[in-house]
Amino acid sequence: MIEVTVKSKKTGEVKRCSYSARELLQRDEEDIVCEMTQCDCQPVGETYVVECNCCEEWEEYDLEIKEGAE
Repeated sequence: MIEVTVKSKKTGEVKRCSYSARELLQRDEEDIVCEMTQCDCQPVGETYVVECNCCEEWEEYDLEIKEGAE
C-alpha cells in the first residue's frame, strides 16, 4: 500500500489514507484530495441546506505520497 497525506495550508489539519498503486493510477490528484477531505456536515432543520465551510479549509493543501506504507 502507498500512504497519501494531505495537509491543509489554512488550518494545518492532516489526513492520511492508504491506496494501492492501481487505485492511484486510476485517479487524479483532485479526486484523491476530494475523497480524503469529505466532510459529514448535515442539513440545518428541514431546509436541506448544508451550511459548512469544510471545502474552504482544503482549497490550499500539500500532498505527500510515500511508498511502502503498511
